[in-house]
Order: sequence, then C-alpha cells, then structure tokens
Amino acid sequence: MKTVLKYSGIIAAIFAIVAFIMLLACNGVTFDWGGTTIIPGTVVLFGGKVGLLTYKLAPLALIAFILIIVALVIIIAGIVLPLAKVTALDKFSGILNLIAVAALIVAGIFVFISANNFASANNISSVTLTPGYVFTGIFTIVAGAFAILPAAVNLLSKK
Repeated sequence: MKTVLKYSGIIAAIFAIVAFIMLLACNGVTFDWGGTTIIPGTVVLFGGKVGLLTYKLAPLALIAFILIIVALVIIIAGIVLPLAKVTALDKFSGILNLIAVAALIVAGIFVFISANNFASANNISSVTLTPGYVFTGIFTIVAGAFAILPAAVNLLSKK
C-alpha cells in the first residue's frame, strides 16, 4: 500500500495522459444512417467534416478535454510542489490535487455523456460511443481515483 501511495500521483498522471491521447486518437461515436458512420474523436471535440457532411462539436467533450488538461497540469504541480520542501506548499498541493480529482471525475462523466451531446448538437437520433471513448472515460475516472490518494495524504498530514 505504501508503494501505491508513494507513486499514486505519477500513476494518476499516466492514466490522465493516456486518456488525453485516447480522446484525440480514437474514434468518438458511431451512428447508423444508411450504413455505419464513424466519427473521429477530433471531430467530436472540435467539429469538422467527415466525408461530405460537416458536424458540430460536442460541447461536453470539449469541456472534458479542457478539464483533463487542467487536471494534468495540477497533478504535475502536485507532484513537484512537495519537492520544494516548503511546508506551506504541501497543504497547497493537497488542495490542488482535490481540484484535479474533481476535474478528472467530471471529465470522465462528460466523456460518457458526449455521445448524446454530439447527437443533440447534430440532430442525429441514435449515437453510440466507440470503445476508445468508453476506455477514455474509464481511464479518466481511474486517474481521479489515484489522484485522491496524494490529496488525502497532503491534507491530512500534520506537519
């Protein structure tokens, strides 16, 4: 348990980086419209053309993308700040990690909701998430679960 606790911030950062890359690299949603149409993750995030059709972005997917970036910056700051050996910064890093936990969990939920959000933005009736986006949501929530460990230690430690 001590080993997991010692490296939990780094583990959270790795899961968040993988989720960030998967959000961009994987196909986002599929729908059946005279044949299966696969929409890339970048089109779900930012909008764009697939074939001859132009699709609007899914605002919740874009918010999840931004939250993952913010959480990554906070997690890395939470790893680096305690190394400065200033006791006031230890409590600050714990609060930052709590913010990162909230951001990652909300981002994971938003990734799961992004298919319906994309469907409503583009007037499509039946849209499903691709496995890549499902794993992105799972990895984001797992990163939030690992990020809570250093936050709890930093806030509860008496220094």
